[in-house]
Amino acid sequence: MNYALKNIKIVTPFRIVDNGTIVITDKQISNMGKVSDVNITSDIPVFDLNGMTVTPGFIDLLVHGGGGKGFADDSDESINTISDFFFSHGTTGMLASLFSKKIDLLKNDVNRIATYAEQHKDSNIWGIHMEGPFINPLIKGAHKIEYLWEPSVEMWNELNASARGYIKLMTIAPELKGNIDVIRAAASQGVVPSIGHTLALYDDIEKAIDNGAAHVTHMFNAMRPFHHREPGIMVAALLRNELKVELIADGIHVDPIVMKLLHNIKGSGGIILVTDAIRACGMPDGNYHFMDQKIIVKDKRAFLENGTLAGSTLTMEDAVRNMVQLVGVPLTDAVRMASLNGAKVLGLEHEKGILAVGKDADLVVMDDQFTVHATIYEGQIKYRKGNILS
Repeated sequence: MNYALKNIKIVTPFRIVDNGTIVITDKQISNMGKVSDVNITSDIPVFDLNGMTVTPGFIDLLVHGGGGKGFADDSDESINTISDFFFSHGTTGMLASLFSKKIDLLKNDVNRIATYAEQHKDSNIWGIHMEGPFINPLIKGAHKIEYLWEPSVEMWNELNASARGYIKLMTIAPELKGNIDVIRAAASQGVVPSIGHTLALYDDIEKAIDNGAAHVTHMFNAMRPFHHREPGIMVAALLRNELKVELIADGIHVDPIVMKLLHNIKGSGGIILVTDAIRACGMPDGNYHFMDQKIIVKDKRAFLENGTLAGSTLTMEDAVRNMVQLVGVPLTDAVRMASLNGAKVLGLEHEKGILAVGKDADLVVMDDQFTVHATIYEGQIKYRKGNILS
């Protein structure tokens, strides 16, 4: 499908082009710039969007579910629901996040997600973020302790084989005996090891970095607290440029003032916005289940009965809005953290996460209140609100 969008504010995300035009040919952007500089041939439809904002499609590396469904459900229909729900909120690429389970159940989960991704190439399900099972039981969050695995390269290889290359990211605690070997094995197989659910000290983090760790799972949550005489992952994440950090920007998991501090230190290139969304995302307050436990959702906060936070009800459009409105970062920074930075983690920055000629036509159309009105994936209109783009 070939068409053009005109009279738009383009966030590339490195700069803003006012009164812009984007021409889409098949799956890619074929022309882009100011309206006065872009020639649109008479044979393609032109949609006048009256000043709406167009950004790269959002990329979310930590999603457990949404729209009432979870990736741990044994159902392709659940995955379809999650995919459609997040398309409606601007997410054009995501990693299906799976939590710790007994070995046979977890192998079944990764195999099921891999099969779905193989069979649905036009989906926004790009792979798997394996949150666990090699995490520290002393800081497990909502994970069930009986589902955590003893660190073992052999067990990791067995799990990864079941996923057939679709595990892209794995949260792991490097301080546990045997996990440096697992990190090395995963990194050598093209998986990004992510430090999380950890009590690691700074020396442990350095070893992990040397062996391939390059990422930090949901910064500030489920990790050793900051201590000036006993530095751990928080200090390492702030100091070491090798580590890119995930941020759940809902204002609940991390206070906006702390989000501002993180942005001041790591900059727009070092932070990846994620949702950590669970099945309750987009649903009313009430009781749900996650990680085989009862979850209570009240006022957008999801927690176990003991008060432990358990995922979120955040969407990426809300994350971008919060970074701009609560934290005060420039729109270009917020969009970069929601798109290009995630693409870089996955090695897709030459096709995804940026608006320019030759890049994939993955776009989000938003109004000035950050509400998504349309989502386009590789030129296909995956979501439209009302009569827009029709």
